[in-house]
Amino acid sequence: MLAIWVALFLLLVPLEMTGAQESVDTKDRIAAIVNDDVITLSELHEESAQYLAQLQEQFKGEELEKQTRQLHYKLLVSMIEQKLQLQQAADLRLSVSDREIDNTVQEKRVRNGTVSDAVPTPKERKAARKELILTRLYQQKIRSTLLVPESKLKEYYDSHQDEFMQPAQVKISQIMLGIEASGGREKAQLRADHVLKEIESGRPFDELAKDFSDGGEAKNGGSLGVLKRGSLLPSIEAMVDQLSQGETGQIIESPVGLHIIRVDEKTPQGLRTFEEARGAIESKLLRAQSQDVYKEWLRDLQDTAFIEILL
Repeated sequence: MLAIWVALFLLLVPLEMTGAQESVDTKDRIAAIVNDDVITLSELHEESAQYLAQLQEQFKGEELEKQTRQLHYKLLVSMIEQKLQLQQAADLRLSVSDREIDNTVQEKRVRNGTVSDAVPTPKERKAARKELILTRLYQQKIRSTLLVPESKLKEYYDSHQDEFMQPAQVKISQIMLGIEASGGREKAQLRADHVLKEIESGRPFDELAKDFSDGGEAKNGGSLGVLKRGSLLPSIEAMVDQLSQGETGQIIESPVGLHIIRVDEKTPQGLRTFEEARGAIESKLLRAQSQDVYKEWLRDLQDTAFIEILL
């Protein structure tokens, strides 16, 4: 429906300035009118700036102009849809606190690798507020309306059991004595022999890992976490086959050093139970359902809105 409005108004753009246009600085053209709000050309250019450099690297001349026009159109449609949602949020009197906004800014900085204790800028706070408001609106208008019956969950599980086959896995810990870190193969062997004797005498494996291991996992007590069978070095795979849960093996050599392996847990290949898979199934079906509901809701917003494109 929005595409129809766009095509229609591109043909029927009035020559005179509307009231909404008069409220904007005359130096800044209006790109679109959305009910009682406007989207300015400068806002559209700001939104597109991050993509233009990439287009300029890929295209030249007339093709660049074509690609730029297409980019502006797609972004303007997205901005109109967002404007409609923010208007409904305002009608519903949705709000967020300053603390929520500041926390969101800090979280985004962490995700972007720009951690800083500096006070959030007005631009950062505006973007964070918009993100929070839209999320709250989505939860209220879309997420809260969704429900997948238990029968549908079970039906999906029964007809897609190949998705829930769990490969054989093993959780292991290691103490790795690096040849280079030890000052040579002979010294690494002496260290490994000493550690193995300490284990046999009853000293905790994780304690010895922290004290002696040269691997990055030493700080975690030597834990390598859960690993898929077949992904380990052949010598370690062979050792794991020989060990039962909780057992520690003999010294194994690799190109980087000497390893002492403990098997913490073994999980054979098999089908996950319905209860184990239930959460993943529900999330998947809810995502699919939410996309349909979201599109229908957005169409309703567009059908009842006054939208005029003035590019």
